Amino acid sequence: MSDNTELAAFRAEVRDFIAAELPADLRRKVIEHRRLEKQDFLRWQGILQARGWAAPNWPVSHGGAGWTPAQRQIFDEEAAIAGAPETPPFGLRMVGPVLLKYGTPQQRERYLPRILTGEDWWCQGYSEPGSGSDLASLKLRADRDGDHFVLNGQKTWTTYAQYADMMFCLARTDSGGKPQEGISFLLVDMRSPGVTVRPIRTIDGDTEINDVFFDDVRVPVDNLVGELGGGWTCAKFLLAQERFGAARVGRAKRELAILQRIAAQRVVDGVPLSTDPVFAARLARLEIDGLALQETNLRLTERVLADGGLGIEASVLRLLGADLAQRITEQQVEVAGVHGIRYPDGAFSLDGAGVGPDWAEPLAGFHLNLRKISIYGGTNEIQRNIIAKILLDQREGSWQHVDLQDEQRAIAEAVGSYLDREYPPPPRTTLEPAHWKSFAEMGLLGLAAEDSGADASTTAVVLAEFGSRLVDEPYVSTAVLGARLLASGLPGQRACDEILPEVVAGERIVALAHGEAQTDHNPHSVETRAVRTGDGWSLTGQKIVVIDGGRADHFIVSARTSGEAAAEAGISLFLVDRDQTGLDLRDYPTIDGRRGTDLRFADLHLPETALIGAPDQAFPVLDEALDAATAALCAEAVGVMSAVLDLTTQYIRDRRQFGSRLADFQVIRHRWVDMLLALEQARSLAWLAARHVDDADQAVRARMVSAAKVGCVEAGRLLRQQGIQLHGAIGMTDELALGHYVKRLFAIEHTFGGVRHHLTRFAENS
Repeated sequence: MSDNTELAAFRAEVRDFIAAELPADLRRKVIEHRRLEKQDFLRWQGILQARGWAAPNWPVSHGGAGWTPAQRQIFDEEAAIAGAPETPPFGLRMVGPVLLKYGTPQQRERYLPRILTGEDWWCQGYSEPGSGSDLASLKLRADRDGDHFVLNGQKTWTTYAQYADMMFCLARTDSGGKPQEGISFLLVDMRSPGVTVRPIRTIDGDTEINDVFFDDVRVPVDNLVGELGGGWTCAKFLLAQERFGAARVGRAKRELAILQRIAAQRVVDGVPLSTDPVFAARLARLEIDGLALQETNLRLTERVLADGGLGIEASVLRLLGADLAQRITEQQVEVAGVHGIRYPDGAFSLDGAGVGPDWAEPLAGFHLNLRKISIYGGTNEIQRNIIAKILLDQREGSWQHVDLQDEQRAIAEAVGSYLDREYPPPPRTTLEPAHWKSFAEMGLLGLAAEDSGADASTTAVVLAEFGSRLVDEPYVSTAVLGARLLASGLPGQRACDEILPEVVAGERIVALAHGEAQTDHNPHSVETRAVRTGDGWSLTGQKIVVIDGGRADHFIVSARTSGEAAAEAGISLFLVDRDQTGLDLRDYPTIDGRRGTDLRFADLHLPETALIGAPDQAFPVLDEALDAATAALCAEAVGVMSAVLDLTTQYIRDRRQFGSRLADFQVIRHRWVDMLLALEQARSLAWLAARHVDDADQAVRARMVSAAKVGCVEAGRLLRQQGIQLHGAIGMTDELALGHYVKRLFAIEHTFGGVRHHLTRFAENS
């Protein structure tokens, strides 16, 4: 769902309209988590209806906005961010579309105009005592008596039934055959004799849900929607409507902004809570998950619009959106601290007067109320079951390429085809140098060179394929990081004139020597020194854990040529040959089976041509190149995680315990779904980082890349831990491919900075 020119103009139109028309008192109620009454909802609906926007998903011919799904997403997001009330969905977004698809002309003529104006307020009659998410077990009877159905039974958890004029409900009209086949979809006048509404007080003190009792309630046969016994068809269609926009991205953005604001206002021990390192880290994690949710929502919506999707998109978004929303409210209550305990009668009123901050009193109730979002419309457990049923029981093969554009898919398939045909799968004992030359012939080693014309997204596609096959080549070190640094060289320097063309041709391997014992991954903390001599430079110091250094022909070494050890200015880059006199090196295996190197320079003499770029000016280039390499590593991690999920999927499908497949045990299925959810979020963040690698705004680039690294590391932890757990004892063996993927994820986690470094960097660039 690319935000092209047309959609950008629509977004601007929505923003302008809301800014001009949203009443200030309604906005304040939403932003301050105050309780909304019926007249509040109706007032906002009337404003939208006057513009023709009350029913986004209705056709214009019936009074709707006639918007595309992309426009609906934009409107919902912008309205939520601005603090507009959500229009009650039961009439406009649920029964209205059902009537448009399955209703009779008479039903549409009677009810649709009244839904638009708010003259009829609707509620949903689905759940019953003992029949929550299991709708097929409902017991409300609807027995035919001439021109009427006679209803007897009960509905529960009925939201806003106390306001409702009408209910759409599922009732049992036939007890024979399959349970779903005997259910019908009926429209019930809530003012009918025999209807009794009893409020249910929830843990936040509200009464928005109700029991509804039916005692010989007569419903005209004309109020049957669709076929007799066809209610299940209507119900499934309605659920699809209900789950549109399930991610609630706009709400997440609004509540994150509120959290940031109140954290800056709340002073604890004399300083704003937002400056507390522990709280700042929590906030950064929520912001990163917010980015992941937004990108996943865009990807999955595009997937549905393109080809109908896999059938799991709404459930994935519902799970991710509910989890993030609940975690945000937890931190809002954390900010309130002891003030959050106060819960006076006026807590949800605009004129409530408390001793503490005016935003604090409603937070506990808002937090408690939001526990419902992982329950209604099918609990989180039901959503996991839906995902598992479709992907574990009905779908075969990997879905790694499902979101790629045609050109990207062609590249992925070409690279994947070569690797499947020529590259030995893990665990492997030897590698042929010919593969590196083949990568050069395929044009893969020149993608990061300045004049290649390829963007970082192409590199990301290649790295995802490499990760899924556990390609053991120094691609990120040489073809991404090394190539970018070499390309920054000046004419006459060896790096630019000689080494870069040989790297692109597959004839040279280079590795960056930047990390030092005291720096972890601070790109401007450099103590290695380079001092000018008469005809060049003298290099002194040491570098540690040079990734892929064991195979490198040359090292790109960062050294301080002026300034303080932790300053950004004063860093230069030098090209050092592996066999250079004065270089002491020690190679060793890394946890993932690659070769790392420690280097020591003892007055190592370099000619002037060994300098890369201008002296003292390496930091911006180094920072950009490290971001590009980190983004590429995240894409590789996505490929590795995809392989872990695929291996685990096949294993739990094949392995039998206690007479059943492992994949048939619900606890296994839910753990597997959690792996899938983590991978989807990591994939979103990795592609987001790839799009921003060459962003001219350094702060934006830093935020996106660091967000991706944090997200991919945390997803990688979950996948590698659960992958081993679901394999059982055999997952601990080195003879299984899984273990090699697990070790690669571990190495990626600690390359180019871990979670601590990137969380701090993300927060610093906010």
